[in-house]
Amino acid sequence: MLLRHKKYVFLSLALCLCMGMNGQSQSDAKRWFAAGEYEKAKPVFAKLVKGNPRSGSLNYWYGVCLNETGEHKKALPYLEKAVERDVENAYRYIGDYYLEDGEYELAIENYEIYLDKVDPADSRFEEYTKRMEQANRELKYVRKVQKVVIVDSVILPKKHFLSAYLLSKENGSLSTTPQKIKESKTVEGTAYRTEIGDKIYYSDVDDSGQLQLYMRYKMLDGWSQPTVLEGMPEGDNNYPYMSSDGVTIYFANNSLEGLGGYDIFVTRFNTNTNRYLLPENMGMPFNSTANDYMMVIDEINELGWFATDRNQPDSLVCVYTFIPSKEKQYYDYDKDDRRKILAAANISSITDTQVDGKAVQKARKTLLEISLQNMQTEKNAPEFTFVIDDFTDYHHLKDFNSPKARELYEEWQRKGESLKKLTKQLEDQRMLYTRSSASERNRMTPQLLKLEKQQEELETEVAGMERLIRNAEIEHVQKK
Repeated sequence: MLLRHKKYVFLSLALCLCMGMNGQSQSDAKRWFAAGEYEKAKPVFAKLVKGNPRSGSLNYWYGVCLNETGEHKKALPYLEKAVERDVENAYRYIGDYYLEDGEYELAIENYEIYLDKVDPADSRFEEYTKRMEQANRELKYVRKVQKVVIVDSVILPKKHFLSAYLLSKENGSLSTTPQKIKESKTVEGTAYRTEIGDKIYYSDVDDSGQLQLYMRYKMLDGWSQPTVLEGMPEGDNNYPYMSSDGVTIYFANNSLEGLGGYDIFVTRFNTNTNRYLLPENMGMPFNSTANDYMMVIDEINELGWFATDRNQPDSLVCVYTFIPSKEKQYYDYDKDDRRKILAAANISSITDTQVDGKAVQKARKTLLEISLQNMQTEKNAPEFTFVIDDFTDYHHLKDFNSPKARELYEEWQRKGESLKKLTKQLEDQRMLYTRSSASERNRMTPQLLKLEKQQEELETEVAGMERLIRNAEIEHVQKK
């Protein structure tokens, strides 16, 4: 009898101790959860929810831990159980999941429920109101995804992305900054010059500090004063390309009306009003929630290009070559497979877009011919182009009149080559950094910072030498 009593006492004590340990574990897990230490909290909540699978709170906590540590699909059923128990914050996580997955109607439905529950004074109310607006915008564009045949793609550093545009001479030329435009500020963007070189379209900062599109005419004694392109949307307008018809212009804009970042737009000049018509968003797959820009249409060779930084590290962009459609065709959102539509919108597979094999073969042949023509042109091209002033370019070392300027130019070239090598080294290190583990990133960070500082110093030195060369030559010529 005494032994049985001792046995019961021992079991009672063990049960109490176990309950205390579980309570302590949940308390720790909740504290870690609140501090954003989801990896530490995750195994504790995994055990707790297994013991109490109907608990809304436990399902929510465990689901969030899974979601925040990258296990999004595994998190979904737990968050759904939390929603069944009407856990307020579970609705916003479910909404985020569906938005990322392209299930826009479900995302909007969950965002609406969350916004009905949350206090409008809560900081998340405004954040999730914007997310719901974003979901509505994406739904609007995914309902009208254009069928586009992608011929090829190339990933390259952003500063060199124009090298992927194989334009024939009939289509004019692109440059990364406006060329020979007096008093123009240096901006990140492009300039387009027509085939005969009589007009240039470019972006520059206006009085309000935003990028605006301008045009200048070539005159006998230089360039005309800049003319702003009237009718463009609010926000930054950049990356212009004027079609061969002289009235249709493609450009990029980063206003809130787009999908996100820069979106590609097209508009046409109205000769009756001397303004451009209301710009039209090019939609998907040309645009995404990332930056999409620099649309070029070669109507003669039936080729097109555009650039995007979707799914790319900060320093890289992807340039797609495609076949422009004479008659646009769109997926039927209500009848076609939704996954197929989303894949087309995101350009998940280039091969899947190549439904017309003969057209793709013809496009590739044309690209090769243009590439060969450009190579021949480059053979006959000047050694370099160095701008002295609005009216004078030098193309050979012998063009310099000043021995000092000639010597500085040769040193400037050597510095420029060093800068290219350093930039390539930095880009390679950044690519390696994005693919490395957290511990490897910590080890690489000091070296990356050192390279970035060296690059910045060398860029400043190269820019300063360019001014010295120009001034030395001008001073020498003026003394003659």
